[in-house]
Amino acid sequence: MLRCDAYLGKGDTYSRMMASSRPGRQLCVDCIEYIILFGYYAFSYTEEEDDMKIFHLCKAAFIFGIAGIFLFTVLCSAGTLEAANPPADEWQTIQGESRKASRAESFLRQVLDKSGATALSVAVIQGPQVVFHRSMGILDKKTKRAVNEQTVFRTASLSKPVFAYLVMKLTEEGVLELDKPLYQYLKRPLYEYPEYSGLKNDDRYKLLTARILLSHQSGFPNWRQVRPGGRLDFEFTPGEKFRYSGEGYRLLQFFLEMITGKGLNQLSKEKIFSPLGMTNSSFLWESRFDNNFAFYSNTGLRRFLAQTKLEPNSAYSLLTNTADYSKFLLAITNGSGLKTETVEMMLKPQVNITSRSLHAPQETDPKIHEAIHLAWSLGWGRFRCPQGEAIFHVGFEEGCDNYAVVFLDRKTGIVIQSVITGTEGIAPQVVKELIGDIYSPFPWLNY
Repeated sequence: MLRCDAYLGKGDTYSRMMASSRPGRQLCVDCIEYIILFGYYAFSYTEEEDDMKIFHLCKAAFIFGIAGIFLFTVLCSAGTLEAANPPADEWQTIQGESRKASRAESFLRQVLDKSGATALSVAVIQGPQVVFHRSMGILDKKTKRAVNEQTVFRTASLSKPVFAYLVMKLTEEGVLELDKPLYQYLKRPLYEYPEYSGLKNDDRYKLLTARILLSHQSGFPNWRQVRPGGRLDFEFTPGEKFRYSGEGYRLLQFFLEMITGKGLNQLSKEKIFSPLGMTNSSFLWESRFDNNFAFYSNTGLRRFLAQTKLEPNSAYSLLTNTADYSKFLLAITNGSGLKTETVEMMLKPQVNITSRSLHAPQETDPKIHEAIHLAWSLGWGRFRCPQGEAIFHVGFEEGCDNYAVVFLDRKTGIVIQSVITGTEGIAPQVVKELIGDIYSPFPWLNY
């Protein structure tokens, strides 16, 4: 009979096992194979064998191996272990060119230095996983403490796609219908609520649906001009055309809270953040963010942050990081949390865009975006390019430049969060270098 010590000493399989660097499933298969081998030699031992040490070694390895497999299975079943693969060192652009983590990191540090931004965080997804994730810079100019992978940023309007996902989840659960007039969910007229008293003499509010509000066809301006809580008026009949409106999203949040009896943040935690593992995300400020939030105080963001500490807003108050937001993007591309038909409905174009820029709706040209089929879906902008269909959203305002884009056919996307001190955005150069995106409609987004 072949002895254990002879096998371990002369065979090359043991050496291959010890030197193995194969990841994931193959490594698990290897480990199981060796446990079986140890078991075979342990229980094949007879009195004729004289090396008791080898016998006990093999037997112990077998027993501990079996115990390890059992523990691993239990932990995985309980969701304790991460199933996602760690970021890779290399990926491909949407044109098929290779990109390496070292090159990307060096480029991002150059962007950070040259742009005057104080903090920058980027995550790239491809296929089923995050292939690149880096955060760099400082939390603020006063303390100059370095950001880390858990540092939280203000996402601004990148809040809207997350809110749209929540609406689709509630639609899927039968809580509301996309095309049912929303006023029918209320026990009293919408204008009897102080925030919407200005609509008392305008019955067009009865035309509003979740689909119309999510696709920015509400007829409302982006924000009422006088003050929060001031008079809100229609600028056109709901459903007629596209006009970007944070007010429309805020109104839909109001309806959801009235229908469910729960606040936006509670709903988001139950339906999105907890299921997707977005552990550093909230629509409302939390004390745990106090010492790890990237922010430049000498900007108009101070007012928005003050509001975020008082109440959540579906249009702009999401606090998160690229590690969490990349999980959200993967949920969209891989169909996590929503049925396939629900994701398809969410991403289906709802209205074509004819305005010359995002915030200049009065300047229109019916043919200006025909080449890229620029449109808006439920929560996302959408365009077409030689690399297929893509969805996008921007969160660009004083003090921050955030952008997300996913090329659906390539299952490749990127999310950028940054703290900027000026008005020049950095997203166009980052998406071009890291994923080869030369197609996003940045001129229309006022970059």
